[in-house]
Amino acid sequence: MRKIIIIGECTLDLLFPSADTLSDAMNVTAVPGGRLLNAAALLGDAGCDVTFVGDAANDPIGDFLVSFLGRHGVNTDSIDRFTDGITATNMLFQASDTLCVRDYPSQRFDVMWPRIEADDIVVFGTFFAVDARVRSQLLDLLSYAGERKAIIVYLPGLLPKQTVRITSVMPSIYENLELTQLIISRSADLVPIFGKKSPQEVFKSTFEFYCPLMVDIDADNSRLTFFRSRTTEERPISGIDSSLHGGAAAVAGVVQALISLGITRQILETLTPETAAAFASEAAAATSAFLHRQ
Repeated sequence: MRKIIIIGECTLDLLFPSADTLSDAMNVTAVPGGRLLNAAALLGDAGCDVTFVGDAANDPIGDFLVSFLGRHGVNTDSIDRFTDGITATNMLFQASDTLCVRDYPSQRFDVMWPRIEADDIVVFGTFFAVDARVRSQLLDLLSYAGERKAIIVYLPGLLPKQTVRITSVMPSIYENLELTQLIISRSADLVPIFGKKSPQEVFKSTFEFYCPLMVDIDADNSRLTFFRSRTTEERPISGIDSSLHGGAAAVAGVVQALISLGITRQILETLTPETAAAFASEAAAATSAFLHRQ
């Protein structure tokens, strides 16, 4: 069975209701955060061989997140449990931006590398992929995955508060693109990073030079678009939205399509129009299926 290795941050999301100035308390919901972490759980539920690579503190939040992944069939042997710091937490308020709480040790991401073989699928992205505190170790792992002929999938994306640092992280984003065989983007994420109005503009002006394949998810228009150098395949996705579950389902759906159709790295690099059309259809269908799972 082909393996899926997902590299990302272990975070807890605290969901706050609308502020009620007449109340002395709020009902806060705590859920595992991040598209990558939740995509790993969805793929584990689907019976895939999934390993999550990341780090979490040796605290109750870290215990909760590692247990969550384990319950959904995800291998957690490559999660480093550090003692000097706390597990990352995001506070999400309906009427304002996300507050990110981070207290990491100076040395982190000291993970045990998973075994990676040809045509395994390695997924990484978000701010974790450009964070200077893990950058060196992450590049070593990605270089190893490339040498092993794995398919490397990159998700560019930053939280609104993180885009103020965009100038300093752009070199890392371009470096990530050079390592990648497939990009998964969200239309709403591209404008703050690349300043272009449409996914097609970003693909043609930036991505295509580094990586000629991109799947874009447009939640506002319920649409998946698969961009290639010469052709574009567009498919509807029923039920897609910009929620955490929607983002995770899209990642899981695209990865599931690669596996279901038996698309290897060689096939991906020499993709025929017929296979491209089948891949777009399967990715949209798999995303819809994941969306409707509880």
